[in-house]
Amino acid sequence: MPLLPPSSGSQRTFLVAAAAFLLVAPFPSSAGWRVFFLLLALAALVWRRWRLDEAWDFALLPRAFAAAALAWSLLCVASLLWSVDPAYTQQELRRELLYDAIAFVVFFAGTRRAEELALWMRALIAGALVLGVCQWMHLLFPGRAWADSLSISPGPFATHIAMMVPLVAIAAWPKPNGLGWRLSAAIVACVALLFLGLAGESRILWVALIAAALVAFALFAAGLPRGGRARTLATRAFLAGLVLLIALMALSTESKFSVYPGARSTYEMLTLDERPVIWRIAAEKVADAPLLGHGYGRDIVGEDMRRGLQRASVLPYNHAHSVFLDVALQLGGVGSAIFVAMMAALAVALFAGRRTAAGLPIAIAGLALMTAYALKNVTDDFYFRTNSLLFWAVMGMMLGRAARARREP
Repeated sequence: MPLLPPSSGSQRTFLVAAAAFLLVAPFPSSAGWRVFFLLLALAALVWRRWRLDEAWDFALLPRAFAAAALAWSLLCVASLLWSVDPAYTQQELRRELLYDAIAFVVFFAGTRRAEELALWMRALIAGALVLGVCQWMHLLFPGRAWADSLSISPGPFATHIAMMVPLVAIAAWPKPNGLGWRLSAAIVACVALLFLGLAGESRILWVALIAAALVAFALFAAGLPRGGRARTLATRAFLAGLVLLIALMALSTESKFSVYPGARSTYEMLTLDERPVIWRIAAEKVADAPLLGHGYGRDIVGEDMRRGLQRASVLPYNHAHSVFLDVALQLGGVGSAIFVAMMAALAVALFAGRRTAAGLPIAIAGLALMTAYALKNVTDDFYFRTNSLLFWAVMGMMLGRAARARREP
């Protein structure tokens, strides 16, 4: 069977542009290309809506999620009225809110069939593998200009791996609702992504992936009969993966001793971590504007954060090193409540998709991805730039495909 059924010129334009966007988006210095491909994909969809009257199916969006996402967007825009730096907030509304919304719309409207979702999965996994090799080049050849140009920095890279590993569940799922990879190929791809993830030098990455594995296994096992062969194999695979993740976490923790040369144990290394100081100073800034915050934009109080951290003899950072604290800094308690409600509604929508054959692998991969992404952002904030852009692109394609699957016979 061909990768995709025969399609019109506008559909081919959309497919190529959308796949190219997914491939280039996570790479450094790709801002121009990712915006170009994203807008080209959007233009192709608009053309098809105008010329072919092809519905975008926004009515299929879960109402709770749509309402929370709209409330979040309106609050972000409204924060221009009280932002401490309106020019910065306006800039971030375009770079973050607008582009994230376009990515979600493009992939929600454009993911109609299993073949399209399969194309996106191939592009995402292939891009992650190439990006991982580039990140290892940066790690193995420090100080080399060519190697530095390949790196997106360890934090965003580790977050990218946390999002990509759960997608292997769809790759391993039988056709037509998955890619139908052989079990051996799926294991190789998963192990390769995990090994490449070591270049992210992140301890929390492995905690996030362990939690994601627990979620994926629980959802998968819930639909299997007790004592069956499939359940036994799934349990063994889960336990083997758990052992591997724990080993990689230990290896990653060991490598961190080079960052904390005065530490003689993991406990001492944790006591030297600067995050508690960062969080304390950020919490003090939250208390200055507890209801509506200081205005949209992750670095909205960056100058105040840097001054406070310098007084505490900590490396200066522009943000709170936690997505939840950063949301509170930007949009206060109101924004925090809406943000949590939006993410909870998204998780509920994915969970509801498990009732169909096409929606089950999407629910497993999507909820595992959300779990890993959330935990990775507890101790840092990568709900930002390419990580956020790809998160919303993936959520759009998953909700789009799951919603349409419910209408299929």
